[in-house]
Parts: sequence; C-alpha cells; structure tokens
Amino acid sequence: MEDKTLYGKKLTFKLPSGYEVTIREQNGEDDDILSNPVDAKTFMNISKFIAGIVTDTDITATRLLTPEDVQKMPSLDRYAIMVNSRVFSLGEILDFRYAWDGPADGQVREVDYEINLQEEFLFDYGVVPTMEEMEAKPNAIPFYPVPKQTSEIHFTTKSGKEMCFDLLNAAGEAYVLNLPASERTKNQELVARNLKLKVGDNYEPVKNFRMFSPKDMMDIRSAIKGFDPIFQGTTQIEDPETGQKIMVPVMAVDNFFYPREN
Repeated sequence: MEDKTLYGKKLTFKLPSGYEVTIREQNGEDDDILSNPVDAKTFMNISKFIAGIVTDTDITATRLLTPEDVQKMPSLDRYAIMVNSRVFSLGEILDFRYAWDGPADGQVREVDYEINLQEEFLFDYGVVPTMEEMEAKPNAIPFYPVPKQTSEIHFTTKSGKEMCFDLLNAAGEAYVLNLPASERTKNQELVARNLKLKVGDNYEPVKNFRMFSPKDMMDIRSAIKGFDPIFQGTTQIEDPETGQKIMVPVMAVDNFFYPREN
C-alpha cells in the first residue's frame, strides 16, 4: 500500500516474519549511512539505514525502530526491507555489467544484464503462497514458517535433548563474518543463532558440541533449516558466448542502493 505525506511517498508491506512496516523513499543522506566503512564491518550501516527509512511498524511498542532493534531483526525481514526499498525508490529493474574472462585469449568481455527484483525476489508476505508460486520463485526471500516468533524457538532432538535458538540476525551474521578464517566452521552458524540446551530447569548457551552425537547434529541442523530458511540473494547469469552460468550476489552490485552514474 502506497501513500504520500509531507515527507514524500511511503510504502506499507508485510515482512517474512508476519510483522508490518511502512517505509519512506530513500534520500541523499541515506547514501552516507550506507557507505560508512566502519559500520559496514558489523552491518550496522544497514541497520541505521533501515531504522531511518522505517516510519511505522508493529514490531515495537513505539512504532519505530532503533538501529539496535534492526540488528536483532531476523535476516529475512532485513532483506525484504532492503529489496522493497530499492524497488520503491529506484525501480524494480536492476541493470548491471559483468566481466567474463575470455575462453582462450584471456581478454575480458563485459556483458550487460538486467533483472526484475520484484518478480525474482519478493512475495506478497501477507498471503501464504501456493507450492506452485514458491517453485516459480526459487530465488525469492522465503517466509518464516512461524509468524512473529523470532527468538527462543524450541525443539527436541530424537534423543530427547530440549533445545532452543533465535532466528539469524545481523549480529549473528557479523559474528560469523568477523571470525578468523580458521574458526569460521559450520558449527559457528549454530552459535550465531544463540543455540541453547536445557540443563536442569535452565537453557544454557551451547559453546561446544562434544555432547552431541552425529544424529543429534542432524536433528539440530534440520530443525534450524526448517524454522530459519536461508536467502542466498543471488541471481543466475549466463555467458552468451560460452554458455557458462554463475550465480551473482545482487546486493553487491554497485547500483543496487545507488542510481548508476551516466
């Protein structure tokens, strides 16, 4: 739903978690926020940007978001706001150029591409999609299966271990990203989701995984995958000369947030 105010046009839409936000159009000041290199290390630049463009939401009692609120927001909600904002402010068509290496002479060939962000990456998150609709948009931002539940999601392994976790958020993504390469293991993705095990009457954070069998680990990863689906944020492009296909991260394209300079 779109309307106009003294501050320009606004857009209201549902998020993958079931919450609702209203955003304003992007402006020149947002460029400075998004391009801050220090904040980018923790994704706080994105959190400040989202907090700035959201003018109303049912996520908080104040109907507004602080950057700290956005850091804790589930990742799929953040991505949905970013893609919706891009479409709303700059248009649904993203055009970009990719440089392919020549198959024989090593010369670089630049090829132009365009994708429709609305059609490829967004659902109407206020309506449960059919299986056919989901299959037609394999690259789209998924739904969360349990509406408005973002933390302390409980499950029990087949061996009887009672556990809970939070949906992945910017703080968790930054935690993994800033680990030394030698420590960026598969299990750190579970630590990033604040995985906890019930010990007595309390849930304790899992710091190591020695007490879990391979079957336990399979159950844990299966439960998390079911509740917290991953959005890759990529689109497939093909080299028209060789037929080679690769996946390109769309939010890394230089004019995703900024209009291309002529």
